[in-house]
Amino acid sequence: MFQRSRPSMEVCVARPEDAAEIRRLLTSTSRRLAYSEPWETYLGRETALLTRLRERLVGVLVAHVDAGPVAWVRVAALADGLEIGAWLDRVLPVLAAGLWRARARTLAWADVGGWAGPALRRRGFRCSTRLITFVKEDRSLPPLPSTSVVLRPAREEEVDRLARLDHAAFTPPWWLSPQTLLRMVRRSACFLVAEREGECVGYVEGHWIRRGAHIGRLAVAPLFEGQGIGGRLLAEALRRLWQQGVQRVTLNTQEDNLRSRRLYARFGFHPIGRPINVWERLL
Repeated sequence: MFQRSRPSMEVCVARPEDAAEIRRLLTSTSRRLAYSEPWETYLGRETALLTRLRERLVGVLVAHVDAGPVAWVRVAALADGLEIGAWLDRVLPVLAAGLWRARARTLAWADVGGWAGPALRRRGFRCSTRLITFVKEDRSLPPLPSTSVVLRPAREEEVDRLARLDHAAFTPPWWLSPQTLLRMVRRSACFLVAEREGECVGYVEGHWIRRGAHIGRLAVAPLFEGQGIGGRLLAEALRRLWQQGVQRVTLNTQEDNLRSRRLYARFGFHPIGRPINVWERLL
C-alpha cells in the first residue's frame, strides 16, 4: 500500500498586510512570544517569516537586528498541535540566511513560557543567561545617598550620545541602536537622563504595559558606577510613573547581575514568575 505523504510547511516573507492574520494566531495559540514594541514595522523584511500549511497560517518567526552582531527574536508563534522541531527545521535555515545578509552573526531567543527551549537546545542553541522579572506594587522608596547629577527628560537630538553610553554599559547582545532609542524617547511614559557637568552619565526608560508600567532600561556609564546614580534614576522614574497613575511596576535583569538585583531588592522589588531562559546560537 502507498502511504500518503504529509503536506510540507511553506515559508514566505511576512508582509504588512499579514498583520491581522498574525495577531489572530498570537491570540489563538498557547505557544507565542510577542514584545510590546510595534513589531508590525518589521514586516516586509526577509527576517520576518510566515509558515503556512495547506495555505493556513500556522507559524510566524520575526527577528530584528538592532545594534551589534546579535539578532533577537521579536515575534514567535506556532499553532497548537504542531511539532515544534519540524517547524524550526523548516524556518530556521531561511531566517539564518536573511540574518546573515543583515550582518547578524548570532540569533538570540528569550523563551517566554519555556515552550521552545528543548527544541532549540537540540538544534545547537545554548542557554546563555536567564532573565528574572521583578515587580513593585507599593510606593515606598529607600533612603538615597546624595549625588551631584541633574535629572532631566531625554531629548531626541541626543540619541547618538545615549547609544554610546548604552554600548559602554552593556555587552553586545543588549545594545540598542540610536533608531531604537529615538523611538523610545518619543513613545515612553518616562525617559530620563542623568547629567553631570554637561556629560550624560546614565539614563532610565519606562513605558506602559497592560498591567501598569515596565522599566525597560536602566544604564549608568561604567566610570560612574557605584555613585548612587542608578538609584537616583530609578527613584525619579518611579515617582513620575506614579504621578501618571501607575500602581504596578515591573523590570527584568539577568540572573547573574547581582549588583542590579541588590538595587532592586533595596527598592522593594521582588521576583515573580519563572526565570526566562535566553537561548543563543551562532549563525
